[in-house]
Amino acid sequence: MIVEIGLNGDEAAYELRQLEKWLRDDDELRGATISGRNAPTESGDMGPVLEALQVLMEPQGVLTALAASIGTWAGVRRRSVRIRVRSGEKEVEIDASRLRDPDDIASRILRELEGKPEA
Repeated sequence: MIVEIGLNGDEAAYELRQLEKWLRDDDELRGATISGRNAPTESGDMGPVLEALQVLMEPQGVLTALAASIGTWAGVRRRSVRIRVRSGEKEVEIDASRLRDPDDIASRILRELEGKPEA
């Protein structure tokens, strides 16, 4: 399963690098391959800008650990950040400033990506 994570907001590229480090440090995601995807460079750019993270997970059950880790990371952010998580055709965008509870963020990611009804 491939999951793509993007951020919108002030200093999104910086925050995405922080999220990448957070995910790499999570023991439950050891089996996942995490890589950055840069935005296309344009004339005058000083260098590549990180646009999204791609997480390749085997087995599929790691999605729960990924959602929990993203939720916890978002819950401790001081900046307002919007998180976009996509897997295949399914996508969820979350305004983390409105959902501060890490469990709410994780539940919403799982619900939307797995197509489960709200409990």
